[in-house]
Amino acid sequence: MAKNNIIKNILKRALYPNHLYKVLKLQRNKKRGHRHENDAQLKLYGKVLKGDFLHYGYYDNPNTLPEDISLNIFYTAQKRYAEKLVELITDKTNLILDVGCGMGGLLKLMNERKLKAIGLTPDINQINHIKQTYPNEVLHCKFEDIDSDNYIAQFATVITSESLQYLDLKTALPIIDKIMKPGGKWIACDYFRLGQAHEKSGHDWESFNTLLAEHGFKMTSEENITPHILPTIAYIYMWATQIGLPVKDFIVDKIQVKNPGLYYIIEQSLPEIEGKIDKNINIINPTLFAKEKKYVLMGIERI
Repeated sequence: MAKNNIIKNILKRALYPNHLYKVLKLQRNKKRGHRHENDAQLKLYGKVLKGDFLHYGYYDNPNTLPEDISLNIFYTAQKRYAEKLVELITDKTNLILDVGCGMGGLLKLMNERKLKAIGLTPDINQINHIKQTYPNEVLHCKFEDIDSDNYIAQFATVITSESLQYLDLKTALPIIDKIMKPGGKWIACDYFRLGQAHEKSGHDWESFNTLLAEHGFKMTSEENITPHILPTIAYIYMWATQIGLPVKDFIVDKIQVKNPGLYYIIEQSLPEIEGKIDKNINIINPTLFAKEKKYVLMGIERI
């Protein structure tokens, strides 16, 4: 009886006009909202991952097997990634801006090194966490919306760590130029698309280099760290394919046996669901990632 009531309530909310209107209204409001202002996914990562880092990490041994990765190994890789960024900071005295500072892990490391840094993030969960955890000032906005007139030539170092991919470059590059001190450095670490990548996240590498030159920047250091971040991607891929997919098949089989009525409702949608799952798993396929993308740690200065 309980199962029948569940199915009845689902169909009622899906098909009755007044409920259908409510569904559409909620979905429309969701689209209008700003995901970056209260990102539940980032909030989850922040709770799961200690160290307050939200990036892939850097493995000194690029041959680390996914089966050998523990949470402690992953945490160590994340800290090592942050250390690689800090090692590129040449001005140890003046102010640093961490664009897309996440949960504040890099701010913490810079605090430990007695560096002066402030963060920037549009996410309210991250703002609240940093305010409760670290003494650093944090700007609550998208980088493109920063009041650049108030920060003209204020920062000796600007850092974009896995946040560059989200920036509109034609807007962001002039802002970086405006807020960076004379002789300042922009430290960027992110992945880029190579050629016709099937998955469109990240900026195109060639286009990025062209825009750098057009806006008066030059790359003074460049390290391809793709092999050193791949173990994390391989680890996620292993969990998705060796555990996630079998669990999904188990759940579908159980529904088919235990609740054939519900299975009948979802049966026609299963191929579409399977396709979406396969598409998302391909995004974390380490072989495809290494073929189609390049993860680069860069020091960038004005020409």
